[in-house]
Amino acid sequence: GMHKTKNLQDNYMGSGKLLKRAIQKYGEENFIKEILFIFDTAEEMFSKEKEIVNQLFIESSNTYNIMEGGCGGYSYINESGKNLYGQNGDINHGGKNLLTGNKIKEFLIEHGLFDKYKEKLSSSLKEKWKRDGFHWTGRKHKDESKKKMSADRKGKYTGKDNSNYGNCWVYSDLESKNKTIKKSELNEYINNGWKSGRKMKFHKNV
Repeated sequence: GMHKTKNLQDNYMGSGKLLKRAIQKYGEENFIKEILFIFDTAEEMFSKEKEIVNQLFIESSNTYNIMEGGCGGYSYINESGKNLYGQNGDINHGGKNLLTGNKIKEFLIEHGLFDKYKEKLSSSLKEKWKRDGFHWTGRKHKDESKKKMSADRKGKYTGKDNSNYGNCWVYSDLESKNKTIKKSELNEYINNGWKSGRKMKFHKNV
């Protein structure tokens, strides 16, 4: 991947979601970072990544890339060159430099990469479950554990502590989709043809 820094010995290992999951699972000590090229301009860097990270490269099961190179990835959405981990890869710069999931999604959609991202992520997860299985398969919680978990949950995730507090579901047969909205917006959606509630299955329009 690409990285802009003033310190070649920084702790940056990459910002890709699949790579971060792999590091979390196998440990950073099992990964080696090797600097292949150093460039003076972002344009040169983009050009080299586009040359290396092509369609065949990202389709390989031995790589963690989910999109072709050359477009800057997530790290160069803003003009400052700050990446997902913060300025110059230093996580100590805090959350003010982090990109939100919505901004990443907007970037992928804008560059026509969202469908490819979903396919790559889905394929990787399927391979993971096929290879490793689900860690809880064949196991059951003891009655004592169930009671403890139930007691711990009581009073939590209710009222304003619930992430969906003040929201409600609406659906559209015309658009074949569900969505959550603010309750204050319900009448507006109803007037535009939406219905209150959530529909689990839509019939495709022919």
